[in-house]
Amino acid sequence: MPGFPGLVPLSLSLFSGLLLSLAFPRPEIWPLIFVGLVPVVLAGRTADLKTCFSLGYIAGLTQAAILLYWIFNVLVTFGGLPVWLAGPIFILLVGYLALYPALFILGLNLTERRLGLAPGGPAWIVLGAALYTGLEYFKGFFLTGFPWEPLGAALVPALSLIQLSDIVGPGGLTFLVVVVNLSLAALILKVRSGQRWKVFPWPAALIAASLGLLWGYGHFRLETVADKIIGAETHEAAVVQGSIDQSLKWDADHRVPTLMTYQDLTLKAAQDRPWLIVWPETAAPFFFPQDEAAADWLARLVKEAGRPLMFGCPAYEEYGAETTYFNRAFLLDSRGEILGYYDKVHLVPYGEYVPLKRFFPFLGKITEAVGDYSPGQPGKLLDLNGKKIGVLICYESIFPELAGGHVRSGADYLVVMTNDAWFGRSSAPYQHFAQAVLRAVETRRTVIRAANTGISGVIWPTGQTKDRLELFERGILTAPIPRLQDQTFYTAAGDLVPRTCLGITAVVLAIGWYRSRKNAD
Repeated sequence: MPGFPGLVPLSLSLFSGLLLSLAFPRPEIWPLIFVGLVPVVLAGRTADLKTCFSLGYIAGLTQAAILLYWIFNVLVTFGGLPVWLAGPIFILLVGYLALYPALFILGLNLTERRLGLAPGGPAWIVLGAALYTGLEYFKGFFLTGFPWEPLGAALVPALSLIQLSDIVGPGGLTFLVVVVNLSLAALILKVRSGQRWKVFPWPAALIAASLGLLWGYGHFRLETVADKIIGAETHEAAVVQGSIDQSLKWDADHRVPTLMTYQDLTLKAAQDRPWLIVWPETAAPFFFPQDEAAADWLARLVKEAGRPLMFGCPAYEEYGAETTYFNRAFLLDSRGEILGYYDKVHLVPYGEYVPLKRFFPFLGKITEAVGDYSPGQPGKLLDLNGKKIGVLICYESIFPELAGGHVRSGADYLVVMTNDAWFGRSSAPYQHFAQAVLRAVETRRTVIRAANTGISGVIWPTGQTKDRLELFERGILTAPIPRLQDQTFYTAAGDLVPRTCLGITAVVLAIGWYRSRKNAD
């Protein structure tokens, strides 16, 4: 029956979803990313178009459900939603994300059937890779965007394979990963058909070229960037990880113990005389500077430490009778004076504001510490002794264009401040940390990451994690932070590769749809 896959194609689609999810943290079996799409691509080869869509959807649903299983716990534990309501919301989210692999498998078959491309040929492989990359890029900005773990991000554990992102960005890495997948599928199709190669075996050549480019450039670039780091101006930064349980974070009775924890750790960090001390997102559970008692306490702490401090806290501004809230990062000098602040730009839907509130009044925010936040000014930098710092708060670090915008504005360092306590001991903190590694490589900037319950760390421009604090480890780390100032091609050009792929995708799908309608007539 059209649209309903048989047992074997169904199993292949489920297998693809499993392989793709296992490639990411955790368990982070990253080589699986090069074969994860192969089963579902083979399953859809002889299916009708409706079945192709179904197979892709099943693979995408499996991948998203396994990769993002932790969202369900966030909705129940911190969102306060009953299981009967959290379940459908989770299914709705993964169901939406599954549309993209479904459109990929459908579009891949359209290129063959409506454009007349031979399966396994170089055009089929390259157009298929462009299709996947374009769809992934669209997912990254449509409906505010959710570029969580793009396909190329699975390569983060293999540092030499992600160095090319300083030219092509995460979209370029995804493109090459899909080229390898489709080339392997083409080789299997050829072997199954029992035919001999009449011309040069393009799939094998494309696999060798893609992997060779990733490894060859990465091997060369790691050495050159490492040499630049040796000769670079270097300071030291200290990161404080308070590890405050999310259920206690905004508890008024626990406010003093929280502040004492940060006081003790900060004074300990100050003994190493770092250039900067960094606290996580909303580490200070009060409004600064309006809460005068808490603000005075913080100013005295900074003066005693004698070191500049960057910290996160909720903030508000009053405009007449209207109060506007912000998720803010403050920078104080060693005297406790405010040098500047950054307000989070890309807010989390239903975490920091409620979109479409008038249409869905029964839905609220997961966190109710303050009212809805408002976005800040994009690209705003903080200045410490002539050095520019670009701040990314929470999941802003998964948006490469935000980090790139900071560097184009002149950022010497990137600071990621986050509170991953929502995720507990799930795989989410590891997935989130991996994307900070990509931001360091893409921009060739040192990333200082401060997380409430972990993972905190200092990531060098090579992608090497110089030091880190693990999940729910209370403590400090102090690490050197080299200052590189060269601007990468990716930073200057932006997402040139995925935007081109998105344009190709739109043309291919439009032609396929037009020819389908024409044949139907």
